[in-house]
Amino acid sequence: MSDLKKLLDPTTRPAVAQELADLAETTTANQSGLTGMAMKSALAAGKKADAEAIPKGMNKVLPKVVDGLGPHWAKFQAEQGSDFGSYLATHEKEVVDDLVKAADAAVDSLPGPVKKVYTSLRNKAAKIVGPALPELGQIVQKHTK
Repeated sequence: MSDLKKLLDPTTRPAVAQELADLAETTTANQSGLTGMAMKSALAAGKKADAEAIPKGMNKVLPKVVDGLGPHWAKFQAEQGSDFGSYLATHEKEVVDDLVKAADAAVDSLPGPVKKVYTSLRNKAAKIVGPALPELGQIVQKHTK
């Protein structure tokens, strides 16, 4: 297996950012209640301002995501696992905690409205991110081969 830094390679990074943006949109579409409404409104506003806002945002935070997933990728490799998505789902609490820390480190570089939505939804990260971990792992593993 290879290093997660491959996700940041200029030949790989645009596809990774786009697939993560697609995952964010799917995850947002699956949310309900006030959280879902807030996320959907923020996503729509971002896309209205710039149709490529989501992929651009994912591209911007990708180094922090790689940092957050790094320790989990190393453990996954050490265990000689075959499905990183399943590994992430099995270790959901630790993975979500690390991804939230990574997002916290990146949030100041995001546009004001995105930062505001992130701040208001941060405490719901486990509910939002947890169910998406298997697909996140599949995207990461696909692009590190």
